[in-house]
Order: sequence, then structure tokens, then C-alpha cells
Amino acid sequence: MKHDVVFILRNDYDGEELKYALRSVCLNFPFRKIVFVGGCPKDIKPDIYIPDVQEGTTKWARANHSIKLALSRDDLTEDIWIFNDDFFIMDRVTEDVNYFNGTLEKRVIDLKKKNPSGSNYIRYMDVMRNQLVSMNKDTLSFALHVPFLINRVKALELYEKFPNLKMFRSLYGNYFEIDCKFMKDCKVYDLQTIPDTPYISTTDAAFKEGKVGKFLRKYFGNPSQYEINQLRIDTRERFDEEGEIRYES
Repeated sequence: MKHDVVFILRNDYDGEELKYALRSVCLNFPFRKIVFVGGCPKDIKPDIYIPDVQEGTTKWARANHSIKLALSRDDLTEDIWIFNDDFFIMDRVTEDVNYFNGTLEKRVIDLKKKNPSGSNYIRYMDVMRNQLVSMNKDTLSFALHVPFLINRVKALELYEKFPNLKMFRSLYGNYFEIDCKFMKDCKVYDLQTIPDTPYISTTDAAFKEGKVGKFLRKYFGNPSQYEINQLRIDTRERFDEEGEIRYES
């Protein structure tokens, strides 16, 4: 069964990444409908748009507000994929699978090495780990920059039980003991890397100024059906390892 793809967007969203993320979904990802919650750029028209004022004083609270709004919609599929605007699907997806990238313990240790003074993100992750241990649950980290499949009923149950939760993915994945596979995170933070991975995610700088952004804009050169007033172009483009375009003769 195909599931709805739900993009959680800021109310004032105006980034370019979403357009190319949508192109990658249409090309490589099975879905029923495209849904935007929160923001909606004027040059893109999803199948379903759910406006949201995104109440909350932190980004976690605002994101959770939008997710809960989508969960309450009976016109969406029972299971939905949660997407960010900078998730790019590079290969054809043929199965429903969620991914983890190690344990929360290791994730906290690695982050503290990079940031000894700590952060709210590290603290929230450590709190999540302790909560899971107290419930005799696994402590896998689902904090990857890839789509995440959730069941609407189960997710609403989780929000009711933990109304102030921060690390939704890791709590959901461990609390419900979902099937999952290991994957290294695919987030590109620098301006030089073009990863050969089935998923790619970028920072704003990497997409706008980096080699990976140049590659993605060329790789997904044809507009999707969700872009308004866009013309498709037929190309026979191929790409070398540096992301430079090659034309077949």
C-alpha cells in the first residue's frame, strides 16, 4: 500500500530545497498523496495543504504541533511518511523501512566530543535515553536525516502519554519496537562532499553553495507535477563523480 508523504514546513518557508526534494519523491518514492503542513510556497501546489500556526516556543514544540495536526486527519493514510524539505531520494525505493544509526549513548558521547559545553539537543537526547532505560526499552537512535514511517494512531498515543516529548523519532521507534535497519546518516555539512548513498540531506549552505547542491539541481532537472507553471525538459544527461554534467553524443 502506498502511504501519504507529509512535509513539515515552517510557516514562512521559502527555500529551494523543497522543489528538488519533491522531484526526487516523484521519481523514486512510492506514495499516494503529497501533503504540506505549516508553510506552502506559492509556486508549489501539494495534493493536500494543512495550514498551521505552529504554536510553541521551541522548534521541537512547533514541529510537534504540526505533526499532531497531520496525525488527526482521517483523510490521510493510516501510516504516513514524515519528510523534511531537504530529504532527497536518490534510488528507487521498493520497501517500507525505517533506519537507525547506532545507539543514543554513542550519539551523546560523539556530540559531547564535538561540543564539550553541551547543548539543549544533547541534553534532550540524554533525557530520552534515560526514559527508555527506565521503561526497559532499547535505546537506538533514529535521528537520521531520512524519511520516517509512522502510524497515526500509535503516534497520537505517544503524544498523549508524553506531551512534552522532544526526540519524537527515537521515542517512537524504541517505544513501539519498530522494524528497522542500520544506516549511516546521510547529512552533508561541507561544500565538497557528494555522497554515493540512497538518500542525501543537506545543510542550507551545502545546497546553495556546495558541490552536492549543484549535483542535485542537475540530477533532478525536470519539474514535478506539483510545480506551478513549469515546463519539462528532455535531456540525456549523465553525471561524473564530481557532479559535473556529461552529455551523450
